[in-house]
Amino acid sequence: MKAFSYDIDYLCSKMSDMSGLPIRIYRNDALCSVYSVVPLIADPILLHLDVLNEYHEHVNYHITEDFDYYGIINSDDLRIVLGPSRNSPLNNQELHDLAFALNVSARDMDAFKLSIQSIAPIPLDSIIQMICTINHILNNEKLNLSDFQIKETKIQERISYEQPSSTSDIYKNYNIENQVLDIVRSGNLASLASWIQNAPTVRPGILSSNVLRQNKNTFIVTTTLISRAAIEAGMQLEDSFKLSDSFIQKCENTNDLDSFNALQYEMVYTFTKEVSKLTEMTDDRLSNEIYHYVLHHISDPIRTREIADHLYMSRSYLSTLFKKQYGKNLNDYIHEIKISKAKELLQDHSKSIILISDYLGYSSSSHFNRVFKQITGISPKEYRKA
Repeated sequence: MKAFSYDIDYLCSKMSDMSGLPIRIYRNDALCSVYSVVPLIADPILLHLDVLNEYHEHVNYHITEDFDYYGIINSDDLRIVLGPSRNSPLNNQELHDLAFALNVSARDMDAFKLSIQSIAPIPLDSIIQMICTINHILNNEKLNLSDFQIKETKIQERISYEQPSSTSDIYKNYNIENQVLDIVRSGNLASLASWIQNAPTVRPGILSSNVLRQNKNTFIVTTTLISRAAIEAGMQLEDSFKLSDSFIQKCENTNDLDSFNALQYEMVYTFTKEVSKLTEMTDDRLSNEIYHYVLHHISDPIRTREIADHLYMSRSYLSTLFKKQYGKNLNDYIHEIKISKAKELLQDHSKSIILISDYLGYSSSSHFNRVFKQITGISPKEYRKA
């Protein structure tokens, strides 16, 4: 039994009101209706449309790298997408990160934050229950949570347990593992590039009889080791775990064996790059603490007093101590960190200089331009051209 389109509109409207989730209705891939408690200034789904369009089953869900999740229902030419939701609300910096990704201007920032904060955090299980309900109306199927456990891959290839790794394989793998971990700890991107060109083959231990699951399990173990190496090199626990979780989620969303080598390299490169930036910007505990505070509040107009409060110091003592140790003002160091981030962002030509200025918490683009030129010797526009 099929429901008429106006019945589906009514159902989606009421379900959105009850759950606090945005719900969209598409026909032949064209957006027909959006139901949301507060109108979305910029819809986060725009960042994931290409991936969501790859789901063709009647009902499914997708978890993004940032741990948002969407529910998808398909029926003939009709598609319904719920979300995003997550287990916990976004913090202020995460809201700024999302706004920047969606090119939200400073003028619309407050309204954008309000619209995103109106989306209720809901457990993934509840999202699945909701899409099962809609799917029953559209496709006359009765599904339950148990139908959405991780399924075995369709790949039928199997790994033979009759060929265990030799002792020489074990020692070889151990040495290779230590080489990679040492590169990550050093933050040496040149060494990583050189090592990749001559990377030896590795035969990991058997973690699953299924080829795809074997690759995923190996990736998860490797990512865990790499993240620990980055922490040993000075990366903060929160940052390392968040990056690790992001790559593991990418891995779980990948069902193509050819994608794993590229993802593995991307993971090792990203951790090495983060450690590299850390070694460039910091050389002891005080500057390390300040560096990470600024990164976690990169969109705020950071003041010395706020950092002093975070470090349980008086503002005057922190300023004097920093000047004595490093020969520069703390405000100058804050700007150096922000401008280092600006250099990275300017490589993306889809982001305007004004948007980057707003994202980094500068009061105006002229202020941003002035600080950028003081530190680099050229304007942001000139840097982008170069």
